[in-house]
Amino acid sequence: MKDRLTERQNEGYEFIRSHMRRERRPPTLREIGEALGIRSTNGVSKLLDVLEEKGYVEREPHAARGLRLVEEERAPLASGGGAPDLPLVSRTPSDQPDELRRRPRSYLAVDPRFLRKADDPRACLLARAGDDGMSSDGIRKGDLLVVEEQRANALDNGDMAAFLVGEELRARRFYYANGTMHLRSADSHYTEETYPPGAAGCHPVGRVLGLFRTF
Repeated sequence: MKDRLTERQNEGYEFIRSHMRRERRPPTLREIGEALGIRSTNGVSKLLDVLEEKGYVEREPHAARGLRLVEEERAPLASGGGAPDLPLVSRTPSDQPDELRRRPRSYLAVDPRFLRKADDPRACLLARAGDDGMSSDGIRKGDLLVVEEQRANALDNGDMAAFLVGEELRARRFYYANGTMHLRSADSHYTEETYPPGAAGCHPVGRVLGLFRTF
């Protein structure tokens, strides 16, 4: 099991991953520093040292773009036995929520007992938690979340819910007050986020029903 990331460390990791997907090559220390507002390459190097120590990246010494992500792509579930197959969704921009189910990474069979609390099991999907903001409530970055798609007005205050924020899927406690959605983390290293309903930068996916984790 990987060590938890702070909000700042997760920001660095997600920038590296987004850059590699977009540019098809790792960023340089200077590019990482510019994106994160870190003035010195030494500061960036220290951040990468921590990410490497925690098992998220590997570094090639003396190479300008010597970074590799340590991905966890092995699916913990196998199809069969009559269990329902749920789509494992890919990273999707929050302003394109209709794309969420269109190109799933794969389909995985899930024990029906995980879906007993779902109002509509057909509305359920699987998605990877994008950060450690709910680690104190037992959800870790990379966990496979079982999510029932629902509109924000179907969620109750205090529900554990999944949200697309940018291209990252985050689990948070949901609260609605004064016409504003509040995404509240359980880890003190992560700040509470607020969005107006319908904001392009935040799309409520639905309630989190359970999770799977690989070790």
